[in-house]
Amino acid sequence: MKRIHNYIVIEISGWERERFVNLCCRRGITLYNCQCVKETIRARITRQDYFKTKEMRRKCHVHIKVLKKHDIEFLFARYRRNYSIIAGFATAFVLMFIASRFVWSIEFDGNYIYTDDSMRRFLKEHGINTGDKVKNIDTENIEKAIKNELSQVTWVNVRIEGNILKVSIDESKADELHSTTNDGNIISGYSGVIEYIITRSGTPKVTVGDEVSEGDILVENTLYVPDDYEENIQQFQTQAQADILIRTQLSWDNEINAVYADKIYTGRKMTTYAISIDKYEISLGFPRHLKEYDKVVNEGNIKIGNLIALPVSVQKITLNEYKENEAEYSEEEAAAILNEKAERFIKHLKENKVQINDYHVNIERSGDKYIAHADIDATVPADFDVRKVETSDE
Repeated sequence: MKRIHNYIVIEISGWERERFVNLCCRRGITLYNCQCVKETIRARITRQDYFKTKEMRRKCHVHIKVLKKHDIEFLFARYRRNYSIIAGFATAFVLMFIASRFVWSIEFDGNYIYTDDSMRRFLKEHGINTGDKVKNIDTENIEKAIKNELSQVTWVNVRIEGNILKVSIDESKADELHSTTNDGNIISGYSGVIEYIITRSGTPKVTVGDEVSEGDILVENTLYVPDDYEENIQQFQTQAQADILIRTQLSWDNEINAVYADKIYTGRKMTTYAISIDKYEISLGFPRHLKEYDKVVNEGNIKIGNLIALPVSVQKITLNEYKENEAEYSEEEAAAILNEKAERFIKHLKENKVQINDYHVNIERSGDKYIAHADIDATVPADFDVRKVETSDE
């Protein structure tokens, strides 16, 4: 059975309909998919052949009814008064094609130590931003930069799917020390006692139970290999690698003002919307009659499937009006706030594989401030940087 794409479905009725079919065959007019339906014949015929049957219809005294038109020309004819629809589809297709040439979204996976914001800042420093052309993004160079400059990253894969740049990484555990400093030596970042050490390469300078100071060399980047008589010793340079844990004392300090501005919500709310296109934002409303308010933003990116992210996002903005009154924390309220901050700090330490042995928080008032200080007995990796521990207060 021959398949045709531009055709008309006709229904032939009349006493000499078989004669009409035979005349069509004799004159080279082909009827496709002929079917007898009650006292009629249904068939498909090309648009050009349909107009050639006028004389034969008259001779055979048959009536032809057009049931369906399957042709691009018929489609344009049907919507000739609605060219705006066709133009809209064409414009949308062109815009989608243009948008697919650029990266409009950057997604991260597997990152815990490095947040999404810090990863975006890193890429921005290396000239990678949303809106860049896909062909201008070198994924191999991005992978090399991440491996060389982010010490906690052990594996990275950068790829482009559609117009989404996806970055997947694996991070080293906080209790493992594989990086080296000071020309390949492993240097202690803390003063304390060595509780655990396994040397993978290099020469260890300390053992379990040794007291060390900040800046001491823990593992040297030199291998000493004696001969059979242990007289002539050969030296080889290497990159020191080891797993080392040090028991040390950490400290934490924080403070809050005794007097603060207390927000009293009036119950008045306003909802507005905004459209964000790349770096530009179009507001669809303004906070009228609201003097002071909190803003809650719910943002949704527009995607076509899972691979095409459009550079457009819609924001729903809820404004809650409030009035400020001056208030003062009681000792109990201040202690509760500062203890909660200390607990969050301890939680972040534990998330970074720091073992907390004991800690004590002391809170006192000094002038118009409440000041908190904590002494923390902890076991930490030798290269752990407590300054990198992120808290919601800092």
